[in-house]
Amino acid sequence: MTGRVYIANFGEGNALWPVAKAHNTVITIDNVSVHGFWQAGDRDGFIEAAQAQALTALGKPPSKQTAGRWYNLVSEMRDTEDDIWISRQGNDLWWSVTMPGDLREEIRPSTNSKRDGPEIWHIEKPCQPWSNKDREGRPLLWDALHPKARDFLSTEATFQTIANDRGYADYAMALVNGDPLDFWHDLPLFKDKAATAKKQGAKTYSPRERAAFRMIDMLFQTVAQANGQVVERRVKEKVTSLDRMEWERLLRVKMGEQEDRCALTGLPLGYDGETDDKEMFASLDRIDSSGHYTPDNVQIVCRFMNRWKGADDDMLVRRLIGALREPVGESVDA
Repeated sequence: MTGRVYIANFGEGNALWPVAKAHNTVITIDNVSVHGFWQAGDRDGFIEAAQAQALTALGKPPSKQTAGRWYNLVSEMRDTEDDIWISRQGNDLWWSVTMPGDLREEIRPSTNSKRDGPEIWHIEKPCQPWSNKDREGRPLLWDALHPKARDFLSTEATFQTIANDRGYADYAMALVNGDPLDFWHDLPLFKDKAATAKKQGAKTYSPRERAAFRMIDMLFQTVAQANGQVVERRVKEKVTSLDRMEWERLLRVKMGEQEDRCALTGLPLGYDGETDDKEMFASLDRIDSSGHYTPDNVQIVCRFMNRWKGADDDMLVRRLIGALREPVGESVDA
């Protein structure tokens, strides 16, 4: 098996999982008001319509970059073939392999009509029958996974590939095949995680959770120092209306929506315990630096990018990043 490995959710609360399992498909959804643009190959029209008419999981209009990722998700699902897809359902880990074939597109009732409207496009790709056992017939149980494996075999995103720079995709393939995993479990990264998990008991925190905790700590330190004010009441009125638990959920959702990538550069976010390069650490950025810490005014970027941006206008920074990506000799409109 030489394909990619995907980790997937199936709708809010995995509400679409029964459909995917019954149909032998991987599945995503698209808003009725935008999907026609994808069918026509009109990426710009899709993004414009999504920003005007669709909402994110947080109930907010998507940014241009988020809308662009939505367009790419459908395209990526169309193109997946001979790839392993993995999805956690309770204490079971299910997997399948995508097959050749066209997408099945059908308008069905929405599972979140408040956000998506009464109907939604269901977009399905054929796959082999889903299994919660490895190729040797042994159950794949979430609680039985190595603590480190639980870090990368889950996602807050709709779906995403597992990066293989640390061998995580190879590990997932070996897990599905029923191959020995001793090679990985003997690596320092796995041993350190197992030792930490043993010290912490049943509750362990993923790199994403630890990144969220660190960003929240920094946020509230910044809030407390704003204008020399440390008073809780004034801080809430002036800077943020969310408490720590609300911020935790918000940041987990945003990391998923951003597919674990920097909102400005598209580079992979560095998570605590997974990277030694602190310049790549996930960092909370205010889109409008003159505004406050509110759900619609924050994005997650690499630490170095947050520092480089400083108080500059977000659109200016995005334009300059775009200029860096342009081939030499081509101009970028101001």
